[in-house]
Amino acid sequence: MNSARKLKLEVSETEDNLKMDSSDKLAGYFYKIVNHEELFKIGKGLLLEVEKGVKNFAFTSTGYKNSQQRTILGLCCFFDQNASYKICIVSDHLSQGVFKDLIDSSSLNSYSIGSGEDIVKYKSFHHHFDFIDYSELSKFYGNHLYTKTFDAEVASILSRYDIILWDIPEMEKMKQNPHFHYRVSHFYESLTVIVSQSTSSGKQVEFIKNFFSNYNINLNGVLFDTSSLKERPKRRKILGIF
Repeated sequence: MNSARKLKLEVSETEDNLKMDSSDKLAGYFYKIVNHEELFKIGKGLLLEVEKGVKNFAFTSTGYKNSQQRTILGLCCFFDQNASYKICIVSDHLSQGVFKDLIDSSSLNSYSIGSGEDIVKYKSFHHHFDFIDYSELSKFYGNHLYTKTFDAEVASILSRYDIILWDIPEMEKMKQNPHFHYRVSHFYESLTVIVSQSTSSGKQVEFIKNFFSNYNINLNGVLFDTSSLKERPKRRKILGIF
């Protein structure tokens, strides 16, 4: 995502860095975002949705996983700087991509849900926001495949947070485990697709729209990733929002 395109996640393992206040760390990430104006517009729009009671924001793309993660992380920084919300990121790419450095700097925690037999493992980035892997939810789904407990346990996890940002897996992955993702998708309240203005086509966006409509999820918005537009170097790169 262009608004967070140059958000650099460089966590040094030196003793001085480990002693650095976590708020300063996050502020450092936040102020490296190249386009605060567009990030503010996106964040402000989502903040209005939060105030209306929406808390589950899902993000997918036409094959640009890093754009999804940069967008989500940029929004986390925005919310952390502007409001005191408890935020959770759910992703299937925590050990790679844009999230990796933050994950390496996060602490491993857990809590029990339901009857206490199921344990949720998560990473916490200095209490600013938490990371949960989709595999944790998949584990519960396997344990409660033929019961309604799964929905209740996921709801219990999400109830701990004010905002949940879902880094949706690629559609090919979703197709490999369609029933699980169908159940999880019931918790998505808002869906945004990220497309590349230079390489994505209307057919791709329509395909994604139709794919998720089968899950009873409507497309709420489109964000253009214009970072690959090299043929117009003098044109100011902006993030388009529909």
